[in-house]
Amino acid sequence: MNATAPSAEWTKKLLDTIQPHLLKGNYSAGLVIAKRGLKEYPDSFVALYQYAKLLGDWADELPAKKKKKYKSEATGILKSLTQRMAGQSAVMRFGACLNYYYQASAYREMYSFGGRFMKHDRRKGQYARALAAGLIAEEFHLTQRKRRASAWAKKSIRAWEKYGLKGEKYYFAHYSCAKALAISGDMKAAMTSLKLAARASQRPITDWEFQDVLSLISGHDVRT
Repeated sequence: MNATAPSAEWTKKLLDTIQPHLLKGNYSAGLVIAKRGLKEYPDSFVALYQYAKLLGDWADELPAKKKKKYKSEATGILKSLTQRMAGQSAVMRFGACLNYYYQASAYREMYSFGGRFMKHDRRKGQYARALAAGLIAEEFHLTQRKRRASAWAKKSIRAWEKYGLKGEKYYFAHYSCAKALAISGDMKAAMTSLKLAARASQRPITDWEFQDVLSLISGHDVRT
């Protein structure tokens, strides 16, 4: 444990080491690295942020009881970080807020945050709005409110278009866009985006995480 603040070099190395795992959705491997960083610098904003983000994302793979427990832990850490924004870069401020809203399932708040953040970084603001609108669309879809689901899905698609997914390396962006496209009824485009997500994650399109979109595309959505 180190009581001093980490150097810029240490922070960059931590992020560079985690990034390849994050882009592919290998959250458990990234979490191991984040835990090591947190052990060395337990008060580091970046280490805490990476740990909480990865913990919450990894929790999506777990049974309901464990998922709830780890999501709650991640949300608590991220909420505390949103009160420590002074001196942090725009990238870190954006990441901590976005992931707080995501882990807390506060999707409407995320959508509003994206609109506000556009004055700092228009592209990142569009990312937040695209992701949030897609998640809201999914909520309406799962409760059989098809018209509202379609409207929000189209908002998500427009925001992804403004964000620009060409060259995007993070699989989750392509996966989220694929889900919005499927909810909107454009199954051909949804499959194209899902294939990009699978390629970026270096996982087969039949991976467990992609099953919800595949179900929508096939017309046999097992979650409705």
